[in-house]
Amino acid sequence: SIGKTGNITVKLPDGTDLDAKHQVTVIVTDHKKAPQQGKNVAVKGDLGQSAAGKTDKNGELTVPEVEQAERHGVYIVGYTDGTFGPSRSMTRAEAAAIFARLLAEKNGDTISTVANTRFTDIPAHAWYSGYAKYLNNNGVTYGKSKTIFAPDDAITRAEFTTLAVRFFDVYGDGDAEIMEQYKDFNDVSDGYWAAAYIKAAAKHGWINGYGDGSFRADDEINRAEVVTIVNRLLGREADEDYIADNLRKLNTFPDVSRKHWVYYAVMEAANAHTAVLGESESWSK
Repeated sequence: SIGKTGNITVKLPDGTDLDAKHQVTVIVTDHKKAPQQGKNVAVKGDLGQSAAGKTDKNGELTVPEVEQAERHGVYIVGYTDGTFGPSRSMTRAEAAAIFARLLAEKNGDTISTVANTRFTDIPAHAWYSGYAKYLNNNGVTYGKSKTIFAPDDAITRAEFTTLAVRFFDVYGDGDAEIMEQYKDFNDVSDGYWAAAYIKAAAKHGWINGYGDGSFRADDEINRAEVVTIVNRLLGREADEDYIADNLRKLNTFPDVSRKHWVYYAVMEAANAHTAVLGESESWSK
């Protein structure tokens, strides 16, 4: 559309193709298809964001991708004493809560405790009962057996990886550009029960082995490793500048200082924010 001032506004329809650099090119011509130089052009997307500039001698203007925004909710919380416990192991109940919260947020669902689940060792209205049932109802099967959940057991690296892959199969909206190659872990044989899940997760860059080439599948996974894996899986990253400028408004933990290697992964996981997605993730209120 062309306003009275001669400025041009271009509304991009849903599904507009962008080039490899995530940009779009607009070409302005007159009724005889002659290029129009120096025309002010504003390109707007369906979320209201815009990019603007003037056309060159060829009547062209290339602008960055119109940004998209999505809501990132809290998927992990600290303990009652205010700490996060980055080196603490994670129970199977806590792991279920993470993936259930993420899936419910995407689906727009609310999870409440329930009286009955398929698992005989989950008490009625236990804090994690609704999470366990929600995952099971959505095809993310997660028990020690068909009837045993073992909520208080520490989850192993193999178990967490298996849960993550099963979750991703249902969630279906992770990072599409994660690495496509992986090296076999020297202690995960093809006959190991979780081998396929571990290799799938390694292939997509969600998990890493250790420097000696091992995976240590039966070791317990700690909470720092968990948030790192989940953020990789979902393609989420913290906005370091926003965090520095708004620290007093954010959830922080005395045992995860800014110098801690998992600091920004924890901040991403423990603080709800609107993420503006471009070449990197930036946060807004």
